[in-house]
Amino acid sequence: MPQLEISTYLTQIFWVLLTFICFWLVMDRFIIPGIAETIDARKRKYDDYLLKAERVNKKALASLRRYEETLAAAKAEAAAQIKKNEDELKNMIAEREEDINRQLKEKIAESEAQLLKDKKAAMSKIEEISQAAAYAVIQKLGLETVTAEDIRNAAEAKGK
Repeated sequence: MPQLEISTYLTQIFWVLLTFICFWLVMDRFIIPGIAETIDARKRKYDDYLLKAERVNKKALASLRRYEETLAAAKAEAAAQIKKNEDELKNMIAEREEDINRQLKEKIAESEAQLLKDKKAAMSKIEEISQAAAYAVIQKLGLETVTAEDIRNAAEAKGK
């Protein structure tokens, strides 16, 4: 094997060192700076994204806080409006009940007055009919001296 001959060691070492130095120079001058620049660019982008995310997060938290405050205010306003509406409804119901009770009392009073009037009319008719019946009975009995006027006078005297 030619690699193991001692006479070729020096040239092999020379070419290995030359290749290594060339490779080192290429890496040091071209490849490593490009990689470092890419890493720095990525780090800057990452930092920018973090800053933007932080700003967006702050805005979102502020918006959430405003939303919650607005929601709480709206709930309080709705509760106050509901309470107001309940009070108004209670007042309306009370007024309606009063009005209905008043109308009912008026109708009852009118009905009672009409009943009393009808009762008086009915009693008057009953009295007239009973006077006529009494006169007819007296005529059948043959008491011609008693007149319808006498019966009417007698009923009025007894009614007083």
